[in-house]
Amino acid sequence: MSEIASRNKVLMRRMYEEMWTRANPAFAAELFAQPEGVERFVSQFLSSFANLQHTVEEMIAEDDRVAVRFLAKGTHTGQWMQFAPTNKSIQYAGITFARIAGNKIVAHETLWDKAGLMEQIGGK
Repeated sequence: MSEIASRNKVLMRRMYEEMWTRANPAFAAELFAQPEGVERFVSQFLSSFANLQHTVEEMIAEDDRVAVRFLAKGTHTGQWMQFAPTNKSIQYAGITFARIAGNKIVAHETLWDKAGLMEQIGGK
């Protein structure tokens, strides 16, 4: 694996550990080339799901591209979309694809089981 790919994997792991598991949405400013929307989304999501823990299950990197498969667990303690707090334990899986340049995430897409999460907290 190239030095660049290794460095990019470290950056992605820090995203999950710092921003999500340590509940620090402001860390987006260190990771993302355009952090505003990311920080807002993470803040809102964390206010709905307490003690959210993201575990990196698998990571593949090549040059400036990284793919991460993760598992998240937490508790639904705040309003999320149309769902009032249920205090139910939740978990969902997802995959993030990112492109990194200059030690910043410049493009990313996360696909996750939103429908499964909605089902766990009372959605149809």
